[in-house]
Amino acid sequence: MARLILLLSALLTYALPAQAQLFVSVEEREAKITAELQGNEGYHAVLARKLASIATTEKGQHDLRAAKTFINMAEDEAAKAGGAK
Repeated sequence: MARLILLLSALLTYALPAQAQLFVSVEEREAKITAELQGNEGYHAVLARKLASIATTEKGQHDLRAAKTFINMAEDEAAKAGGAK
């Protein structure tokens, strides 16, 4: 029984960093996108900022699924605009 608990603890310890993005708030992700694309007025940069703003609005309306979808789309567009994903 102790081995099983130890094994599960070890797996959890290594799994958490892989899922770290789950613990970053929509607002933090929006701020990162905005900071990375500051001064960039290209199509993908503008779209990324607008999608991030929509994500924050959706979270404010307690629609977490929509917020997650929009922030993921914003990060994809930010990557196309030259920002890091």
